[in-house]
Amino acid sequence: MKRVAPLQVDLEKVAELDGIWGLFQKTIEFKDNSVQGISLDNKVHSILFHLDYLCNTIDGIPYDELSDYVSTNLKEKGAEKFKKELIILGKSEGEIEVWFEFSKFAVANRHRPLYPKNIFQTIQSAQPFVKKYFDLAEKINHKEDMGSIIQETQNLTNQIEVFLKSDSYMSKAIYENAQVPHADWDEDVGGS
Repeated sequence: MKRVAPLQVDLEKVAELDGIWGLFQKTIEFKDNSVQGISLDNKVHSILFHLDYLCNTIDGIPYDELSDYVSTNLKEKGAEKFKKELIILGKSEGEIEVWFEFSKFAVANRHRPLYPKNIFQTIQSAQPFVKKYFDLAEKINHKEDMGSIIQETQNLTNQIEVFLKSDSYMSKAIYENAQVPHADWDEDVGGS
């Protein structure tokens, strides 16, 4: 976590400028390219989110509310009985299947180890992207070398996409986070 903190500081400095998207919105010649700006903002935020995740799950993936609820009930009641209860509560069979699969994933990875050295390497590999992001925001904010900004934004976005896919720990973090299903406990999100 200590090694991620300086990257977070740079991210917060860019956020104070309203991110690349906000800087594009405030700059007439870049306004039509705001989608590129928000895409880059999202990629950099993804890097920091997943680095933080790696640091926090070094000794395994802790249960969240859903995995705890499902795994406990599966253990106590068995799959069929618990499934019937969930159907009575208005859960669809598809949603139940997703929850059960997620529970299996959570149990299997509860104590999966990560190697600190590999996390450190991933953090080091991410540093240049966050630095370039910060430098790009500063250039836009100070109206420096404006002719290359759009291309630099696209290049940095592309480089980050490659990093997110090619770094084994980063792609692991993305995969693990993608396994977490949405759970609307109060059923107060969306709908009528």
